[in-house]
Amino acid sequence: MLEITPRDRLIFPLDLPDWVTARKMAHSLNGHVGWFKVGLELFIAEGPSVLARLRELAPETKIFLDLKLHDIPTTVGLAMAAAARLKPDMITVHAQGGVAMMRAAVERAEKTLVLAVTVLTSLNPVVLEELTPACQASGALVAILAARAGQAGCGGLVASGQEARFLKATFPQLRLIIPGIRPAWAQVAGDDQQRTATPAQAVRAGADYLVIGRPIREARDPAEAADRISVELA
Repeated sequence: MLEITPRDRLIFPLDLPDWVTARKMAHSLNGHVGWFKVGLELFIAEGPSVLARLRELAPETKIFLDLKLHDIPTTVGLAMAAAARLKPDMITVHAQGGVAMMRAAVERAEKTLVLAVTVLTSLNPVVLEELTPACQASGALVAILAARAGQAGCGGLVASGQEARFLKATFPQLRLIIPGIRPAWAQVAGDDQQRTATPAQAVRAGADYLVIGRPIREARDPAEAADRISVELA
């Protein structure tokens, strides 16, 4: 197995309103990050063809399709089959959809790695306790959902840096993707991420990949910011 480099760990989310804007950012970051993430905003605005355009622009950069599928098993299975034809390298489903739903996704994903989203990093402890009082804390809920994802055959988990160490120790076979990453030198105005970690903290805790958006996108030189994070990881 090839050793993963710091750059390979970096996932940049193209959370942008259209292809013109996304293309400009992807062009500037090509070769500076290992992955581009296509989420709901860009996918709905531009349609499935955006993946082909992105692959043509940056053929060496992998694509993470972040749709967070969550519906009945039959619907998710059919949606996953359609998504797999676009040949993304990774795609997300919501772990809260249950084992049967996740298993339906895995069965129709072909070569695409299915990631289970556990608890969104935008949810703070107060909201989580209101939603799941029996769990008392996000860590307990994440543990339950991660176990179900493993049972369903998912290849990875999306969780906050606060749960990374426990998840990697408990589910070492699953790839761990951590969003809500905030370098110590980056200030994000109006940040809606509640459970964050620095890049170094996340990797030391066991993260395989880091989703880093605004600290790179809002920098004066996004490519320089991405390289700075890679140096920090190295």
